[in-house]
Amino acid sequence: MKKVNKYFYITKISLSNNFVYFGDFLIRNFFFLFIIYIYMMLWTNIYGSKGGNVAGLTLNQMIWYLVVTEIVTLSRSNIFMEATQDVKNGNIAYMLNKPYNYILYCFSNSLGEMGIKLLNNTIMGFIIGILCVGPLKNFSLIHLPFIIISILIGIFINFFIHISLSLTSFWLEENSAFFWIYNKLVFTLGGMLMPLELFPKWLRSIAINLPFAYVTYAPAKLAVNFSYSGFIYTIAFQLVYLGFFFILSMIIFRKGARALNVNGG
Repeated sequence: MKKVNKYFYITKISLSNNFVYFGDFLIRNFFFLFIIYIYMMLWTNIYGSKGGNVAGLTLNQMIWYLVVTEIVTLSRSNIFMEATQDVKNGNIAYMLNKPYNYILYCFSNSLGEMGIKLLNNTIMGFIIGILCVGPLKNFSLIHLPFIIISILIGIFINFFIHISLSLTSFWLEENSAFFWIYNKLVFTLGGMLMPLELFPKWLRSIAINLPFAYVTYAPAKLAVNFSYSGFIYTIAFQLVYLGFFFILSMIIFRKGARALNVNGG
């Protein structure tokens, strides 16, 4: 129990520290407002020429879909840069002797940052959605807890992919290309730019099984077109990917730490 408590206190301290910057995060969300405004102009023109239903979604559902994908994406922590710097500047050598697991420490510490950002982005996203297209049609508060669970797991998958990529800095001097490529894959194959239903059938059948889709597309689709069967399907895939990338990050860290010890770090 003590092992769990120390991570709980790390999260608690991180929440307190990040809550101080709540106002700063809110101001930064003008970027969020700008993105959704651009999307709304774009999709309003597309719906004007295509009709009232695109990819099985109305304009109201499409804007809310994009709001949810942005909430998930913008609620990530800066773990890629932080973990990369820990390795490059040698701080990781001091942290190896601390009475905690480095991966779990980073996750607990990032929960505070991600939690404040998620709260902030959700408030801003709700206001933007209401102002742009009104309330989400056919939405029921009964479904909200299930949607929140899917959004949280999407954010956690994103975290463990980021930290796995950042730990390649044990072996690579420059690894920022991984960060750039991964985020572009989420932008496209993850359905952040548009729902996967708009892809060619062959590409959609591939993208729907990739982890990027379960970071942004799946939670957003669940939010605008909820069904209990869809929730079970989505959560099953998300948990598999969450477990996979958690284990992968542990393996990469252990191999990196072993290499560091062998080299006298």
